[in-house]
Amino acid sequence: MIKVATQTPIISLFLLILSLETSFIPSIALNLSVAAFCILFMLYYRRFKMLAWMILLAILPSLANYWAVQLHGDASQAVMLGTRAFVTVCIGLVFVSSISLKELLLYLAQKGLSRSWAYALIVVFNAFPLIQKEIKSLKEACLLRGQELHVWSPLIYSKVLMTVFRWRHLYLRALSAHGYDEHAQVENSYRTFYIPKKTKLIYLLFFLLLQTSLFL
Repeated sequence: MIKVATQTPIISLFLLILSLETSFIPSIALNLSVAAFCILFMLYYRRFKMLAWMILLAILPSLANYWAVQLHGDASQAVMLGTRAFVTVCIGLVFVSSISLKELLLYLAQKGLSRSWAYALIVVFNAFPLIQKEIKSLKEACLLRGQELHVWSPLIYSKVLMTVFRWRHLYLRALSAHGYDEHAQVENSYRTFYIPKKTKLIYLLFFLLLQTSLFL
C-alpha cells in the first residue's frame, strides 16, 4: 500500500470555514485579512497570472456592491459588503486553482463517502472535455449542412445524452478491467491519502491568526 501526502482536504475545509465566516460575520477587518491571505497564498505558489485574474474579477463585484449601497448613504455598510464581495471571489478562485477534485473525492471515499458516488463524479469531471469536443463536432457538422446550433437547441442535449449512454458501458468495462469492486474494503486500496500533521498545524495556526482580526 502506498501512502500519499495531500493537503487538498485541509485546504478545502479551511476555505469552506472562511467562506462561511465572511458570509455571516459582518467584519471588515476579517474580510480584509482573508483577502490578504488569498493574495499571499497565490504569491507563495507563484500563481501570478491567476492572482491578476483574481484581483480583476474580485474588484468588479466589490465596486458594484459598494456603489449600490453607497447610494443609500450607508458608508460603513457599503465598505463591509464591498469587501465581502471581494473576498468571496478570492476564496472561490483560490479553491478552483488549488484543489484537485479527484484527490478530494478519493480521500472522502476513504473516510466513508460512497465509492460509487466518488468514482461516478470523477468520471463526470473527466468526461467534460470529451463532451465539449463532441458538441463542437456536432456544431461543425451542422454548419456544413447550413444549420446553426444555439445553446438552447434540443439537438445538443440529445447528443450529449446519447454520448453519455454510449460511454456508460465503456466506463463500466474499464472499471471492471482495473479490478473495481463496489463492495471491496477501502483498506485494500493500493493507494491511500493522508494529511501530514505539519500541514494540519500550519493551517490551524493560519486560522487562529485570521480570527484575531475579529477583535480589531
